[in-house]
Amino acid sequence: ADSVGDAVTSLGSTVAIKLLSDVPADDASTGVYSHRLGDRWLVGGASNAGCAVLREQGFSGDELARLSEEIDPLAQPPCTDYYPLSSLVVGERFPRPDENAVGVLEPVPESRAAFLHCILHGIAKVETEGYEALAALGASELRRVLTSGGGSQNAQWTVMRQALLGVPTSRAANIDAAYGAALLAARGAG
Repeated sequence: ADSVGDAVTSLGSTVAIKLLSDVPADDASTGVYSHRLGDRWLVGGASNAGCAVLREQGFSGDELARLSEEIDPLAQPPCTDYYPLSSLVVGERFPRPDENAVGVLEPVPESRAAFLHCILHGIAKVETEGYEALAALGASELRRVLTSGGGSQNAQWTVMRQALLGVPTSRAANIDAAYGAALLAARGAG
């Protein structure tokens, strides 16, 4: 991500987003923060929702890969109101701050593939709402999303997310979160 409007979403146990913006956008009450990066800003937020629920619901890596192939990423899932917070978490910080929030993973479809589709769609909605929150605070327009974290390996999910986000969405060249931190450190030291 090197142009204004480029963003990175980390799809790990939680969802974190960062957008390269010409202007800062901050709102502690909604969990939005900005970090200066040269003459630009990294604007972002981190949700408590994310892929942790997949393991919690008993999905193995092999099952995730197999069932994802059964999903039509452009079709609406049977349940569109999921909010994928782990049952170990009470409260959400971004994009829907609510100290009492709990996960919503019901109703559960009979098919495991349909259940997975609902969960992935729910996480993608959290991501989409996150970028909408940044835009509402005046951050630069979203133009492209690169993806890191374990969820970046799911091609079906990438297509689903791209449809919801409305911008090109792909896997980052390096999906390790430590890589981005190392680049920032090098830039700061240089």
